[in-house]
Amino acid sequence: MAGAAHQAAVHAWREYGIQVLVLLSFTLQVILLIFAEFRRRVDSGVLRFFVWSAYQLAESIAIYVLGHMSVTGGIRSPEHDLVAFWAPFLLMHLGGQDNITAYAMEDNKLWLRHLQTLAVQVAAAAYVLYASSIFSRSHHSLLLQLATILMFLVGIVKSGERVWALRCASSSTASDNTYYRNFARRSGDRICYIQPKTSRASRWKAEDIIFLGHEMLDIPKELLKGWPVPYRFRFIKLVDDRGQKLRILHLDGEEAYKVAEVQVSLMHDVFYTKAESQCGVIRLVSSLATAIALLLLLLLLLGVDHRHNNSNDGCYKRVDVAITCVLSVGAGVLEVVSLLRCFLSSFNWHRYERGVVQQERGLLVRVLVSLRRLFGAADRRIMHNWSRSMGQHNFLQVSFRNKVSRSSKIARWLGVENMWNTLACSWSIPVSPFVKQMILKQVLESCSDDIDETSPDHILNSRGRAVLKRKSQQLYDRLQWSVDPDELSLEETILVWHMATDIYLRWYKVLVVASRRRSELDDLAKAVEALSNYMFFILTARPYMLPPSSSSHYAYVKMCNHLTYLEKYTSVEDMAYLLLHYGNLIKNNREIPHKKWDTALRRGSVLAAKLIDELCGQDLLPSADMLELIGKVWVEMLCYVGSRCSGYSHAKQLSNGGELITVVAFVIEFLKSGLLKASGSTPIAKAV
Repeated sequence: MAGAAHQAAVHAWREYGIQVLVLLSFTLQVILLIFAEFRRRVDSGVLRFFVWSAYQLAESIAIYVLGHMSVTGGIRSPEHDLVAFWAPFLLMHLGGQDNITAYAMEDNKLWLRHLQTLAVQVAAAAYVLYASSIFSRSHHSLLLQLATILMFLVGIVKSGERVWALRCASSSTASDNTYYRNFARRSGDRICYIQPKTSRASRWKAEDIIFLGHEMLDIPKELLKGWPVPYRFRFIKLVDDRGQKLRILHLDGEEAYKVAEVQVSLMHDVFYTKAESQCGVIRLVSSLATAIALLLLLLLLLGVDHRHNNSNDGCYKRVDVAITCVLSVGAGVLEVVSLLRCFLSSFNWHRYERGVVQQERGLLVRVLVSLRRLFGAADRRIMHNWSRSMGQHNFLQVSFRNKVSRSSKIARWLGVENMWNTLACSWSIPVSPFVKQMILKQVLESCSDDIDETSPDHILNSRGRAVLKRKSQQLYDRLQWSVDPDELSLEETILVWHMATDIYLRWYKVLVVASRRRSELDDLAKAVEALSNYMFFILTARPYMLPPSSSSHYAYVKMCNHLTYLEKYTSVEDMAYLLLHYGNLIKNNREIPHKKWDTALRRGSVLAAKLIDELCGQDLLPSADMLELIGKVWVEMLCYVGSRCSGYSHAKQLSNGGELITVVAFVIEFLKSGLLKASGSTPIAKAV
């Protein structure tokens, strides 16, 4: 019985295996078209696995089916002509969808391998068509021959477009890129004219923000791709139609942040889609060719008897006809979607809009710009440009889980403890307006400071030193060791300040509850906690985004091991107060039970004790000032890490929704380019 079932399965696979795989290949293209768009704005492990699986399977299945068809006999019979006709569609599937040419940055670097694969698969598809009876019988339908030629050419173009997009996105080609060579010949200032979409000069609409993002896109390209920009940006803003007055444009903090968010989305398109490299004329021609081929196929099928009759020389199998119709109609729909994405994309819109600003108005330009505004494309780009979330990871919670969780013990036994901790103990929260306000306030304050960019106290070089110095010299002398690069590495600084911040916040929350005074300080405490957990998340889950000399996990693993094996506690709060107690003992030069305690644990406990006992007192107003100070230290660390993170690491994370640290890095680049204007300093939180 088992043998009969096995033979039936083998027979079914031989009879319908190719048909199933071809339909699966088309289904994967639809899945990629729908779900790849969510990558830019959703940071989800489930989504990443789903898209990655579809991306890998789509290429593998298309290659397998083409190879199988090229070595399988029997396709020369007329009834299998439609099967051979599927080869051009598989070439189109190899070209992928416009919104995902690469899954990861490594795919861009392998563009030569994709070019070689393209050449082999084009040869395989050509052989399949040559070996079939489509072109071998003089009396065969001219309609099918013309449709096959058109779809074969479209398949080559689609696959070639993908290879070209991978080549353009590859950072390894920056040095010999024509775009780069043209830039290298220029110098001085670049003048860009901005026509506001509203009569009020102080108000910026979504289209203005996107236009600025495109005009300034060379700035993040310089950061992520290594293309030097030998000129400075100078923007001339037309104030309104009545005044005809020109003024130099500088961005305030809110505008700069919005532009940076848009550019995160645009750089995702540069590295992972065809948006920047695609040609509208080629897209129009390929869509037209697909439509003509679909019409020819429709005329052919309407004039042929589709009855399942293998002995009749002019009949096709009913299942082959159905699959051909699905592939043809599906290809037509995908081409229409691709054409709309091409002509309504922000990259092409930017080219159109530049012509409008320069009074070069054409009918097609006006129609396309109007359609884009009708569909609200600019508003959607502003609202869905990146994930707008920040990962969270807490050291005390991880240590407690490692001690009591059976799954953590199993992961430790298997040697995958770090990976398990990242998956099981990390979570994401939205970037709150308060966090954004803290970052922008500190960056803008640095604009007004008369500090050279090479100074250790500049926001680009300070890891908290400048904040402590501005507060008071006495405070800086007491805490200098915690932010001094000669004393602690960046990894140790993040660990020490994260542990001290967590202990301080737990003490602070108890104080606030006891005093029954809440209000704006709750938002401040949440923002400080979010920044602390985020920087610890970068250290543990995104270590490649730290400077190369600071991406070691050694200090973190050592701290976790000490806290897991040496101490006894029943909750995270007990652990925090135990560490605070040890910190007070060490601060007062008294011995602690564990003389071989980890150095980072000692320093974190001491820092927490000093923040609470020596600097705060028991009144709410001083503790609020200290809370704001801690938040500023974390913002400086965020700016420090963001400005030193490699461009490759920033670009790598764009495929997973982007990171707040990348947005901050773009804002800092605006600061270095002189595009930001300082604003008046306003308090973040008001004590009550």
